[in-house]
This record gives sequence, structure tokens and C-alpha cells, in this order.
Amino acid sequence: MLRVMISSAEAGMKLAMPVFHPSSPGRVLLHAGFELDARTISRLNELSVRSVWVAYPKLSFLLKYASPEVIRHRAAIAGQVQELFDALGRDADAELEYSRYAAAVSSLIESLINNPESTILIDEIGCDQSALHHACSVCFLTTLMGLKLASYLEHQRSRVSAASARDVTPLGVAAMLHDIGMVRLPEEVRERFAETNDESDPAWREHVKIGFSMVHGKVPPAASAAVLHHHQRYDGSGFPLRRRADGGTDRFAGDQIHIYARIIAAADLFDRLSRRVDAKGNPVPRVRVLSAMRRDPIVRWIDPMVFKSLLAVCPPYAPGTQVTLSDGRECVVVGWEPLDPCRPRVIEFDPQASDDEPTGEVIDLTCTAGLCVARAEGVDVGRDNFYPIQPADFCLDTASRMLHNAAENHRLMAGAVSPPGARRSA
Repeated sequence: MLRVMISSAEAGMKLAMPVFHPSSPGRVLLHAGFELDARTISRLNELSVRSVWVAYPKLSFLLKYASPEVIRHRAAIAGQVQELFDALGRDADAELEYSRYAAAVSSLIESLINNPESTILIDEIGCDQSALHHACSVCFLTTLMGLKLASYLEHQRSRVSAASARDVTPLGVAAMLHDIGMVRLPEEVRERFAETNDESDPAWREHVKIGFSMVHGKVPPAASAAVLHHHQRYDGSGFPLRRRADGGTDRFAGDQIHIYARIIAAADLFDRLSRRVDAKGNPVPRVRVLSAMRRDPIVRWIDPMVFKSLLAVCPPYAPGTQVTLSDGRECVVVGWEPLDPCRPRVIEFDPQASDDEPTGEVIDLTCTAGLCVARAEGVDVGRDNFYPIQPADFCLDTASRMLHNAAENHRLMAGAVSPPGARRSA
């Protein structure tokens, strides 16, 4: 399995994964096994399909990252989101069916648990700016992150049982619905934001309050809180403000923001940044998006634990991605290490080689001093790579253990039955 940019796709290539319709992410446009021809490639380019996964026998082992079961459940969620958006477009008072959405998210979670190799985001986010695509992508990414954050969810939601705290079904539904208020904004407000990405626009900011009013009482309180607060920033610079009884306002910051909102905020930001294009009209490579999220000002907006979970499920260079090393060798990514995500494992790649010729040896960039990924997705990315200063800088498990130990020590010192910790929400 090999990811090929549409600009490099050739007639005769066979799809290893289905291609979903850009305007309807729950509907398969081309099934796995379809053989591309010049007309189809041209049409995919017109539809702004960014890349496709094609069959490549020597890399068939990479199919483990693309479970058909997971793909099917992702498509089912996309279909439900589309139904909801279409219904709201026809009828502003259309019913929200939480039980259906929860069942779909639960099925996705079960498929991810049954296919642990598929719990990373391997496909690239396209440039489609529609609310539908955005909702589907944020839902999937949020669910992946939530599964990785099980112990952190338990720590942050100490007022509920451990089982309830770790259940990410309400989180996934909240992610599906996080921008539902957008459908009731005036069209000119939505179009203005699509053109400017100006989050200071007061009219656009109203979508969180509108969305909250639409879901309040119809979904669990934690989910509705996430819809309202998914634009809060960890440093307190987000919105909406909290009104005090005396008429003043306070900002939400840190653990005052519900953990669901913090997770969705990171997934939402990653998805929106991934849909932009550079000055030349090229899609922004994933490593550049992640690199930007590690620098000011964005790094201050995101809960550090949540960002570690994003890195744990979102490789800067996903398996199957074609890259060029700094010594000029053309390679394909075959594995990665979350502790050092910009130094993947690669093998030299010659698309013209026959199937009988052996593949090259695996090159582990974590063990190869002075060698790095220089180009990916047709773009120079050498300056976008980021590396750990300390071995555990990006390690979610280490951070979780440290958090647990700190909470336990606090409990023992205070003589309490349960860790008091910081202020947390249910």
C-alpha cells in the first residue's frame, strides 16, 4: 500500500483503499481494487482529492494500518453527520438523535479496539472547507485521541466513576456536533470566515452559543459543555467569556475548561490548519501543521497532555508516505516511533522496480545521525521537523504515570480518600 498524490497518480494503478466522495464523505466514490485511468485521475483532481492509496505488493504489510472495519464505521459516522446537516438545512428544528450518534461512535470505538494498528490517522485531510468534512474529521481524530487519554480522562473527571470517565462515546458525539451552530449562522458570516479564518469576528463566534442551545438537554452535559467551549484556549485567551453575578466576566483557562472541550479544541485546530494551502496553492504538509502547533502562540492554546495524544495518533509522516531523505534517496515510510515522530522508519523505494526485486533495507532514522526527511508530499519539509530534547518529551505514557504519581502523593499528603487535585469537571 502506497499513498500517491493525485498529481503523481498514473493510469493502471489499483486502489488499495476506497476513495470517498468529496461532497459526501459517507459515500464511496471508488472502491478498493478499482484501476485508475486518465479520465478518473483528471476527475479526482477536479474534485480536489488530495491523494489516493494504491496497491503495491512489496508494501502489502502496510494494509494493517487500514482496517476495512474501521473504514466502514468511519463512513457510517460521516453518513449520519451528513443526514443531520441536510435535515437542519431543511428544518431548523430537526431532531437530534443522540442514541443513534452514540451507537455509531461506540461501533467505531469497538472497531478501533479490535484493530489496534488502525488507531492512527494515516490518510491526509483534504482541502475541502465544508462543515461536513470538518465535523467528520474532528470526530474521528477526537475519538482516537480520547482512547489514548483514558487515564487522563479518569484523572480530570474524578467526580464520575472510572468507567464513565474513560468512556469516550459522549466525547465522540460532542466532536460530531461541535460546530452544529454554524448551520444557523447567516451565510455571509460563514463565507466571510471561510475566506479570512478570522476568529475575532463576533458574528462567527456566536456559533458556539447557538450550538449549545441546540444540543443542551439532548446530549450528556459534558458533551454540550464541549460544544460551548471548544474554542477555549488553555492560556485563557479563548471564548466565550464567563459572566459573573456582578456583571463582570472571567476567562476559562487550564483545567477550568472541560477536558472534552480541550481535546476537541486540539483536533479542531489541527483539522482547520490542515485544510489550508500555501501561497503556491499547495496543501500544507502534516509535519508543518504539527510543527506550527508546537510553537508560539499555538502551543500556549493547547493542553500539553492533549497535544501528546495528538502526536500519539497522528504521525507527521504516516506509513505509506513517499519521502525524500536529506541524502537524496527516495523512500517510503513503513513505521514510526511516537517518542521521536519526525524520524520514521523508511525503505528505499523505486516504483519502477519489478515485484520480483527485493525491497531495500529498513532505515531507522532514529539511529542514523545526520539523516532526516527533507521532502514529503512534494514539499520541502526539512525545517519543519521537530525532535525531542529529552527522551520522554513526547511520551504520553510517561506523562500519564507522572500525573498519576503526583495525584497519589497529593492524596497521601493530604490524608484524603480521593485526590483533590485541580478543579475538575464531570
